[in-house]
Amino acid sequence: MSVTESLKDAATYAALRVKLAWLTHQVHEHAETVTKLAADVDDTAEQMLDASETMKALAVDTATTAEFADAAVTMTGAKEAAGEYTSAADSAAAAADDAKTTVESDHGGIADAVDTSPVEMAEAVFYTQQ
Repeated sequence: MSVTESLKDAATYAALRVKLAWLTHQVHEHAETVTKLAADVDDTAEQMLDASETMKALAVDTATTAEFADAAVTMTGAKEAAGEYTSAADSAAAAADDAKTTVESDHGGIADAVDTSPVEMAEAVFYTQQ
C-alpha cells in the first residue's frame, strides 16, 4: 500500500496499522515544523517591535513606525494560531494512536490466528453467522 492512499483504501488489518502509524508520524512531523516556524515568526515580531521603537526614538514618521508595529501584531497572531494548530495536531495524533491501539486490540488476535493457521482462509461467506 502506498502511504499516500487514503485510510479507506487500507482494506486489510496490516494495511490499516501501517497507515495509522504513518498518519501519526506525519501529524507529529507537521506539528514540529509549525512549532519551529512559530518560534521564528515570534522572533521576527519582536525585531519588528524593536525596529518600530528605534524609529520612534529617531523621530521617524508615525505612519512608518505604525506599519512595523502592525506587522508585529499580525505576526504575533500567526504565532498564536500556530500554537492552536499544534495543539489540534497533538489531539489528532493521539486519536490516530488510539485508533491503532483499538485496531490492534480488536483485530490483532484474528490477524495472528490467520497468519499462523496451517490452512488457507475460506471465502468470507464461509464465516457468516446465522
